[in-house]
Amino acid sequence: MSAVAGGEAPAAPQAAAAATVAAEEEDDATVRLSGVEVVARRGAAKTPPETELTPEEIEALGAYDIGEALDRISSAYGLADPPVVIINGRRVQNAGDYMTFPPDALSRVELLPEQAAGLYGADPGRRVVNIVLKREFQSRDGQAMLAGSTAGGRSTAMLDARRSAIANENTSQMGGRLTHDTSLRADERPDYLRDNSEAQGATLRPQSTSVTANMSVNRRLGDWQAAFSASGRAQRDESVSRRDDVLARQRGQQRGLSASAGANGQIKGWSVRAGLDGQLSRSRQEGLSDRESDNRTIALNLSADRPLLTLPAGRMTMDLSGRVSRTSSSTTVEGATTERSAENADVRGGLTIPLLRAPQPGEEAGPVNLGSASLSLSGNLRRQSGSGGGEGLTGALSWSPIKLLRLNGSWARSYDAPSDQQLFDAPFYGDPIVVFDFATGQSVEVLPLYGGNPALKGQTAERFSLSLSAGPVTPWRLAANVNYRTSDTRDGVSSLPAVTPAVEAAFPERFQRDAEGRLVGIDQRSINLLSSRSDTLASGLTFAVPFGGKTPLSGTTSLRASLNHTLQLKKSTLIRAGYPVMDHLAGDGGGSPRNEVSGTLDARRDKWTLNASARWRQAYRTRRDTGADGPSDLLVEDFTRIDLKLGYMLARPGARPATAAQPGAAPPRISGLRLGLEIENLLDARPKARLGDGRPAPGYGRDDQDATGRVVRLTLRGRF
Repeated sequence: MSAVAGGEAPAAPQAAAAATVAAEEEDDATVRLSGVEVVARRGAAKTPPETELTPEEIEALGAYDIGEALDRISSAYGLADPPVVIINGRRVQNAGDYMTFPPDALSRVELLPEQAAGLYGADPGRRVVNIVLKREFQSRDGQAMLAGSTAGGRSTAMLDARRSAIANENTSQMGGRLTHDTSLRADERPDYLRDNSEAQGATLRPQSTSVTANMSVNRRLGDWQAAFSASGRAQRDESVSRRDDVLARQRGQQRGLSASAGANGQIKGWSVRAGLDGQLSRSRQEGLSDRESDNRTIALNLSADRPLLTLPAGRMTMDLSGRVSRTSSSTTVEGATTERSAENADVRGGLTIPLLRAPQPGEEAGPVNLGSASLSLSGNLRRQSGSGGGEGLTGALSWSPIKLLRLNGSWARSYDAPSDQQLFDAPFYGDPIVVFDFATGQSVEVLPLYGGNPALKGQTAERFSLSLSAGPVTPWRLAANVNYRTSDTRDGVSSLPAVTPAVEAAFPERFQRDAEGRLVGIDQRSINLLSSRSDTLASGLTFAVPFGGKTPLSGTTSLRASLNHTLQLKKSTLIRAGYPVMDHLAGDGGGSPRNEVSGTLDARRDKWTLNASARWRQAYRTRRDTGADGPSDLLVEDFTRIDLKLGYMLARPGARPATAAQPGAAPPRISGLRLGLEIENLLDARPKARLGDGRPAPGYGRDDQDATGRVVRLTLRGRF
């Protein structure tokens, strides 16, 4: 029996509408067993979230799709690696199927604590994000975008359309996008051309046109969930570069098609996911070097997890996963064709062991309460034809002495053989780049050479991480974290360090000079560096301003902010035996900034959204001679970049004027129109540098390092 307090029951149409809204927004599921009422939150993960974003906060991100929203969240929380994404509290065969849905298809987003990585079969150190979808959702929407550099010479136009639908666990989505970028010519940048007269007639940015299309379907079939997705892409690029004082036009074409089919369900206590993936791609390059390649890949993926036994602190769980794939390719360079094929197998297993269990609400605490703790262990083995394979071990320990404090430590050691692409890809020239040549004291535009290096060896890496996080506390949901990371690599696979005399002496075959000693080319194919070490201390702070009360705007106003700081404690490289260790923080082998700071702000009030981000990088030195400062060193100045995005909702999604609510009135054809203004690099900041003796540094003119500068973007989004 139910009643409406304080008045009469609503009329039937209003009651039905209210019930529909309540059903769409309800997050809890209630089950009654023998007079006991059990409430479980829909889409809950295996562990409570560390942070949760509400629908208002998600809308404040100003994102066009869920993937863009997660990128914004990752930036705000300073995540070093892309997060593992689960859907409605569960792992699915392909989380990418949901990344192109509109953000308002989300009921909430949860950032899980670090210990959740082991519970969902992820490597320690990677964060898990749980996205909870609405029970019912349908939309047909699109976006048009125009962008251009305020300095002129380059513009972008984009059209995007999609259709999305959710009905409980059944989802479908399809969409397409067309993008065109005009070229940016050196002649359109007088400052650049004045300092680089040899670039006359060349392009600084290529002309590019691309078309993409995607579709995905997820359906509940009894106790199983089946999924199918496909995507295609075609792109054409054209650029002009100068080689041996002759202008050369380069044209490139890329086409690709990928498809994935799979299912997930339960088999005798195991939660199982199986899938088959296929990819076809073709690329062609004409100009300085003629190159054509075809690649085909097919892969079978299988993963499963289940509780093994119940310990006093909880359930110990096991997860297993495997992948087998076959890749074949055909590459033709200057009329010579090379055929290759490779088979790869990857097996991974992990255990998550609960060590301590904190008292739950309503339970009586014992004499000693040490909080909760868990241990995660995993190992993986890879085998690939032709180049060996690899193996790795990881371990992570998580301890939460109290609910709002979490301590996590992880260790990993791995050996990885170079991939077939790194070994055998055919050589090709990339887009021109501007480098400072210490040998001549000049900046030059060179053509980098890319491709495979058959002489590569496998690399061994060891990583350690220790982090402490606290919060959220206070009505502002204040949360803070600090993370110490260290990485040691031996025979690391890398590109060349900065162009210094020491690097050129170690790898003389990688530098091409003309008869006058002018640098004209750099071979950027991968090499092995003997050893490298990196120590980093990262910290972050996030908070959300509470807007409570009973004002009409209190439910449609939100503000979240974050501040992240990275302190590089050590960064060094030994390129070859017999050479001195390069201290990058001091400027050897290419300098590196010691401090970097970033911040984000996402706010919403009624129909307005504001998104801002700022990044600051400390000044650093690149030495000409290893181990000593000198007058010819390159001193790169501090750099600050600010991006700003402002959005205004012209009409609410699904909203109707008062007259349209009357019987017989036609609904509006377009609803949810949103106008956006985005300014990238608001201050039009460009990298600047000088030499050690105070002279201006060649190659650091206004347009040398960033010829595009400030970009203004206008977008119009509509729901049809």
